[in-house]
Amino acid sequence: MTASELPGSLLQFIRSCVPTFVAAELLLFLHSHQDETWTSEDVISAISRTSITESAAEEYLLLFKTCGLVAQDEGGRYRYFPNSAELEENVRSLLQAYNERPVTLIRTIYTIADSKIQSLADAFKLRREP
Repeated sequence: MTASELPGSLLQFIRSCVPTFVAAELLLFLHSHQDETWTSEDVISAISRTSITESAAEEYLLLFKTCGLVAQDEGGRYRYFPNSAELEENVRSLLQAYNERPVTLIRTIYTIADSKIQSLADAFKLRREP
């Protein structure tokens, strides 16, 4: 299976809000515990099967907040709270891909990440003057 087999809206969502497979697992964890609030330390303890540092968890939580996927309370705790039906649908599509096509999802996430890195590297290449 190829990345093109995933819906275009999911691919765009991954490009914007899901930088790594670990981030996907964190987001899906929050989705499955919608009625609870979490700190980065709480998340690390709860999903100990995934290798994630506190700084990475905090980075992903802040990204999810920026993307409109989580809300943060005054105490600094996060809760899954997408601010649109479209975001909720994207997370459901992510969950479906995670459950039904995990290898395709992993490849897609890392292909997108690699292309972002290559684009950044290309931006810093020195151009030869003719």
